[in-house]
Amino acid sequence: MTNQFLIYAFLIFSVGVQAQSKEMLEKYISDNLSYQHIKYKTAGQESQISIYQIEIKNCTMSYPVFIKKGDKTERFTVRILLSGTNDITIVKSKEGFYAITFKTNGKSILKEYTDGTLVHEKIQIIPLKKYDAKALEYFKKLKGICEKKSTE
Repeated sequence: MTNQFLIYAFLIFSVGVQAQSKEMLEKYISDNLSYQHIKYKTAGQESQISIYQIEIKNCTMSYPVFIKKGDKTERFTVRILLSGTNDITIVKSKEGFYAITFKTNGKSILKEYTDGTLVHEKIQIIPLKKYDAKALEYFKKLKGICEKKSTE
């Protein structure tokens, strides 16, 4: 009887820890990667990319992006189905800032423009103010949790 109770308690604790850790991963990503404003030069022109509030629901991450180049601003919302990504890495862009990149062979990355136009992308980035290995690790863990959920 004691063994059964211990097994039951362990199973309840395991499920609680996984749910808590998923929430912790999502909170870290949202708290630390939202509201990024990175300035850089493209062809000698001042540019800025801004990422606003990152939200993660049902293993889909979404965030609005504003890219200002000169006097023009491109606006769109990115949606990434985390379980559908193949590769998540950190790279240093040619403009000099670090970014977390998401790659897919399918249709797991979507840009939605303000006029309603939808564009499927193979690669998407989240710019970083500084190198953040913890964010990369958390994205990979969250992707693993989402992959398990999608096969259940």
